[in-house]
Amino acid sequence: MRKAEKESAAWRDPAIGYAHAAMESLLTQRMLPTPENYRIWYLYHARTHAALRADIEARLAAGEALDEAAMAALHARHLAEPPSAEAPRAEALGEVASQLELSLGAAIQLLEGAEAGATRYGTRLADFSQALQGSPAKLGAALSRILADTEELCRQSRAVAQHLAERARETEALRAALAQANEAAMTDALTGLPNRRAFGLALAAALAEPGPLSVALLDIDHFKRINDSQGHPAGDAVLRGLAQCLSDWLRETDHAARIGGEEFAVLLPRVRAAEAAGLADQLRRAVAAERFLTADGRGRFSVSISVGVAEHVRGEAAESLMGRADAALYEAKRAGRDRVMQAAPATAAIRAA
Repeated sequence: MRKAEKESAAWRDPAIGYAHAAMESLLTQRMLPTPENYRIWYLYHARTHAALRADIEARLAAGEALDEAAMAALHARHLAEPPSAEAPRAEALGEVASQLELSLGAAIQLLEGAEAGATRYGTRLADFSQALQGSPAKLGAALSRILADTEELCRQSRAVAQHLAERARETEALRAALAQANEAAMTDALTGLPNRRAFGLALAAALAEPGPLSVALLDIDHFKRINDSQGHPAGDAVLRGLAQCLSDWLRETDHAARIGGEEFAVLLPRVRAAEAAGLADQLRRAVAAERFLTADGRGRFSVSISVGVAEHVRGEAAESLMGRADAALYEAKRAGRDRVMQAAPATAAIRAA
């Protein structure tokens, strides 16, 4: 193998080939580059999951359309994981993105090295050629060989540079697609707010910061009744309207997310429970003032929310904090809805945990 070919092969990472093939499959099948769809095609091309690959090939051989429903079935059958595996899955996506970054970095280094080598060799050749002016004719053959070697080196350098430029463009496209897929995986499609996974990450980061922290959990009252009487499109409009109210109400330091069907959560850094309850009541009144179109489009209706607020205490786990906020939300529901309830202070047992 020639030196240039060895150098070109040295930086190659199989992961970038699998990633590129996975994205091509997504484009061919006209699928959204969600983490689940990307993962299925990545494993298919990597040939590391025999059962998954066999299932896909059988479906393709049968002429079955690999639509979103089929992909969901493939994921449920071969790759479904318990909720506790969400973090490792996110880490796996990050690992693939890191592999792409490393491949791109190595490609750039190789390109720079090839260009520098060719430049140095060309300079030395020019100096040597000047020194040979007027030399005996017998040196002509040696000079011809040097010139031929130089032309070959330049040709190889151009080929390597072109190849690396193409790989760099592919890697940049994959990086953008992965970033888009990762963002989609952290966003609630209906409301545009962060989803439960994103909220969990934001909560973990907030708990690592000093200072007070409060959490508010809120739920739309009688939401099932709204869906039953006005229809699901109207229910979706209510969810989007609440998300907009949240976005308008939030401070720059706050984080809101849709964590369930009609349930939302808000992180309030540097806010004590009493202040958080007051802020939540402002939101409750703002939501109550909204008017939504009825199913027939001829009238308007309003909705109310119930809110539970809890303040974090030092050493308290995220699950405990969310559990106390949820208990306060339940109390608000039981007390008649359309109100804000503040959680009781954490017990000594919770503090110790």
